[in-house]
Amino acid sequence: MRPETFKYSNSMRVLKVEPHLSERALKSIVNSQKSVRDFRDWQIIYSVQANPGKKASEIAEILCITKDKVYKTVEKYNRLGSSWKRGGHWGGRRESRCIMPRERERVFLQGVEGDALAGQIITYQQIKTKLEIQMDRKVSDDYIWDMFRRHGWTKKVPRPAHPKADEAAREEYKKNFRKIWQPNSWSLKTGKIPDR
Repeated sequence: MRPETFKYSNSMRVLKVEPHLSERALKSIVNSQKSVRDFRDWQIIYSVQANPGKKASEIAEILCITKDKVYKTVEKYNRLGSSWKRGGHWGGRRESRCIMPRERERVFLQGVEGDALAGQIITYQQIKTKLEIQMDRKVSDDYIWDMFRRHGWTKKVPRPAHPKADEAAREEYKKNFRKIWQPNSWSLKTGKIPDR
């Protein structure tokens, strides 16, 4: 069997870091990390290099991670060298696959905001139609709601009210409602609430 195709099990893996960086350089890199994910990865490399002979299970237990995470991180560092974490950020594809850049969305919503405040636009469907005319293409409902969320727009609906509600009776009730309920002496003595 060729060595490239042979898959090692966890028990056969050797936990050793290639000396791409000194221990002092690794420690300074660990301390300079801004994100938790990068800090954790560099911490794994530093821990393995600073503690030769430790098993992956011991390092994983100390760092509260899985043994596989230790092996994968060390293997990637050994393969790519000290530049293994450069350019590995998650996300960042939004601008290349979105319909409009965030700045154009903001300008579009500012134009719509005046109409909305004047009462000319009431539903998202009207905003969607206006956007489709401007972009000369169809957009999904999800895109509209995501755009609202990105720019802090929320749904505003009036509070529900019963069609037969009497506003005068409600105000009278508010005026005469007792603020504090005091039990009578019988319920204090017996600990029971009287039937009515």
